[in-house]
Amino acid sequence: MGNSHARRSGEYITESTKADSRQLATYGVAGNAEGDGAPLVAIRPDPDNTARAGEIDEDENGNRTLEQDMTPKERRRATAILWYRRIKTVSLTSFLLVLAILFAVRQEKEAGVIIADVEAAETIQFFNGSDSGGKYTTVTLSGPFVDSNYHNTSVDCSQFLFLCGPTVLGHEPGDCPSHDIDGKVNCQSVQIAQGTNTGIYKTVSRTLSTEPGVNFHINFFTNYAEGVAFTFSVQDEVLTMGGQVSLAFLILVVVYLLIGFEIVHRTIAALIGSTFVLAVLSMLEKRPTLETVVSWIDLETVCLLVGMMALVGIFSKTGFFDYAAVKAYKVARGREWPLIILLCGFTAFVSAFLDNVTTILLIVPVTIRLCQVLNLDPRPVLIAEVLFSNIGGTGTAVGDPPNIIIVAHDSIQAAGIGFAEFTAHMLLGIALPMVAAYTTIAIMYSCCKYVKWRNDDEESRIAELKREIRMWERAEKTLPTVTGEEKVIQEALRAKTLEVRKKLRDERRHTVQERKKALKQTLYELEQKYCITDKVLLVKSFAVVAVVIVLFFLSGVIPNFLGLGWIAIFGAVILIVLSGIKDLEEVMHKIEWSTLLFFAGLFIMMKGLTQLGLLAFIGDKLVQVIKFVPPANQNLVGIILILWVSAFVSAFIDNIPFVTAMIPVIVELADSQDVCIDLKPMVFALAFGGCLGGNATLIGASANVVCAGIAEQNGYKITFKDFMKIGMPVMITTVFSAMVYLLIVHIGFGWNITACPLT
Repeated sequence: MGNSHARRSGEYITESTKADSRQLATYGVAGNAEGDGAPLVAIRPDPDNTARAGEIDEDENGNRTLEQDMTPKERRRATAILWYRRIKTVSLTSFLLVLAILFAVRQEKEAGVIIADVEAAETIQFFNGSDSGGKYTTVTLSGPFVDSNYHNTSVDCSQFLFLCGPTVLGHEPGDCPSHDIDGKVNCQSVQIAQGTNTGIYKTVSRTLSTEPGVNFHINFFTNYAEGVAFTFSVQDEVLTMGGQVSLAFLILVVVYLLIGFEIVHRTIAALIGSTFVLAVLSMLEKRPTLETVVSWIDLETVCLLVGMMALVGIFSKTGFFDYAAVKAYKVARGREWPLIILLCGFTAFVSAFLDNVTTILLIVPVTIRLCQVLNLDPRPVLIAEVLFSNIGGTGTAVGDPPNIIIVAHDSIQAAGIGFAEFTAHMLLGIALPMVAAYTTIAIMYSCCKYVKWRNDDEESRIAELKREIRMWERAEKTLPTVTGEEKVIQEALRAKTLEVRKKLRDERRHTVQERKKALKQTLYELEQKYCITDKVLLVKSFAVVAVVIVLFFLSGVIPNFLGLGWIAIFGAVILIVLSGIKDLEEVMHKIEWSTLLFFAGLFIMMKGLTQLGLLAFIGDKLVQVIKFVPPANQNLVGIILILWVSAFVSAFIDNIPFVTAMIPVIVELADSQDVCIDLKPMVFALAFGGCLGGNATLIGASANVVCAGIAEQNGYKITFKDFMKIGMPVMITTVFSAMVYLLIVHIGFGWNITACPLT
């Protein structure tokens, strides 16, 4: 094309004659004053300031293109960015050192576990043997319990185990103490599992008030006819529960600020959060052992992700995903809208059965290439694609990380919500949001001016000519016209501008037939480049993935069947053996270890926040809100509240930590005797809200961040504002349609709704 461009990040002036170079260099328009015919350097190099301050780039001929050509304003900004990075590094390092010291100065403290057996109408006492150092004592019980307190005189109190502190003067068999740890009674309770809940084994925590200088003891008693056997441990609290909850909120705010403002990578933010919570626990005399911290990581979820990433990594070696994208291009005949619809539909379908982060990793590079061929700005296409990836991933238990976390949670499985039931319900419900998303995007992309389809600002020939015209016009305007020589130079610049304008007009005179020929040629090249590379491996991969998906469904139907993590790991190992891969490192590179480390840090942080009482606090507040509603309408209000709160919170923080935190909250809400809330509708509301809410902003879902990262690597920056302009309307319409579905099936048809004893 007669032009040379060294880097995508800068605006480079096209190669010109030696005279042109000398003229422009003389008046400070551009560099390369030597006039050796090499490409001129950038007038505004690195407009996004992505390069580091102090860095000097060179083009293919060794010309300096960054530091020496910056304007004073750009140089000051680059210096400020450099100092910001230095201050951030020093601050975070110092903060982590302080946390490590705080964690190390305390000894590991694991409360001793005591076995107890309480018969009906019997009281047993536990003596701590020493003065309590704080105002409160936490009692952790493990046994056949449902995590619910006795608040209600309409419920038979014989279903509960009561534990009372030393300030209780006494009780008679059959008494049912009130739930009040700050008053004179100082009793707590936990519901005993019976009937349909038989077989449940759960760990719950209760808090009792203590008095300094008084030897602490606990009275356990129950009126349950069969008695109850359990284990318990006692932990003195050095800070009030309100103070601990405030610290938990502070940790959440710090982590979400780090993630939301992209101060550090989200994996590092999760690790900082987990370190923060461990340091706080240590200072509160609750420092856990290494074995305990490792046990906080949900290995079921981690193994599921590892197995699926390995499966998809091997599957991608067949070239199937590239091949499918090219076929979509062929079916669409190179037209914009049909191609976008096919790409979005294909992405949604694949994301329903594979993790949407992995799907985005496979689809986005091919989409960028197709958009370059069609001369489209790929950013609106990529945003639409990742939105449908999140919507499609909402439809199954393995399509989106929040769903994986929900299905793999012990409390959800104990409630009888398996892979098959969850997927069937979500697949049925995702139809309305899918239609709503298609309609919203079609209206926005057709009407809104901010969506720029034609790729006028990238490296197409027309864009290059436009930049060249702007450069010559700028040179002409900045040139003084005092002397005769300067007027001659100005006329030369004007003539050069007219010459380039003529080239631009000629470039735009391509006929429709020429474009069709170009599309045919492009299609031929794509089919030659992106084809099935290994048909034998393709058959093996299809077979193994199909069996794994079938087993996923069976795991929710057959009692005591293999867990999702085991199925994914076994499937990955079998496919590795079948594929004949000799270099295992090749498979290891396909696994997103940073994502797995993010999950590990997240699980540790959330478990620590649970020990600080944050989740119980949130659950109590939700109960208080729902209690104001008549019992007959509490499921209705609960669905709407959980759905929209989940959606808007997930819009501004990553939906993975939020869903992880909310699962115990909705379980507590369903277990509460004060409200008429059924667990299954709340689980589906949380899944829809968490997954669809992540579409609103760039940081709302993991797939969004991955898509933006790949796009930026290819020279297309997706900003927070650009994503939100499209994502927020789509989120609102899809969440609204999901609400309509949930209200119809659960409130209208009465699915998973039980009779309320409070009515």
